[in-house]
Amino acid sequence: MTVSWQAPQPTPIDWATFLEIEPDIRRDLEIVDGFVVPREQRGRDHQKVGTRLSLALERVAVAEMRGSGGGSCYETNTEVDVLLWEVPPTARKPDAVLHRCLPDTEQLTAEHCVIVVEVLSTWSERRDRVHKMSDYADAGIPHYWLVSFDKVGALTIERYALSDRRGPYTHVGTTHRDMGSVAVTVTDPFPLELLWSELEIAPPV
Repeated sequence: MTVSWQAPQPTPIDWATFLEIEPDIRRDLEIVDGFVVPREQRGRDHQKVGTRLSLALERVAVAEMRGSGGGSCYETNTEVDVLLWEVPPTARKPDAVLHRCLPDTEQLTAEHCVIVVEVLSTWSERRDRVHKMSDYADAGIPHYWLVSFDKVGALTIERYALSDRRGPYTHVGTTHRDMGSVAVTVTDPFPLELLWSELEIAPPV
């Protein structure tokens, strides 16, 4: 059974109750320490950048899987519930996430995630830089990226990582579109390279 969601919320709820909220309503909600919170406003350009990032990460993940001969398996997703911890229930919806493969019936959790990405906007920057960064680090997600954008597409990518898989995050690099054609080149979690051209959202001219 699914239920609609009515704010305000006087007391915390559990994870099972959160999942009973109608999917079309829950897609714009997150849950933090048992309290349901609305997601920030997201314009079309914001969503397009998240989609481009997910597709670019999927490309390098497929290359890694082929290169490993089946030794590794990765998937990408956009705006999907990532359960960080169940008591009290806290789940975020990253704009893009690279995670290890799991069955469709299994809940995506922090332990599956390799890279989570948040696209910055006027309404989300404080939440992404403070609250979500803290939550993702506390949950032990190894890599966190923050991406700014303009009308062309992704503009900067800030990369953060856990030291010895423990928080808080350490800033490990920032790239800007004016610095060259390569947006990201790293060796961890595996060798990967993303190009700025993959992250463009403006119509080609």
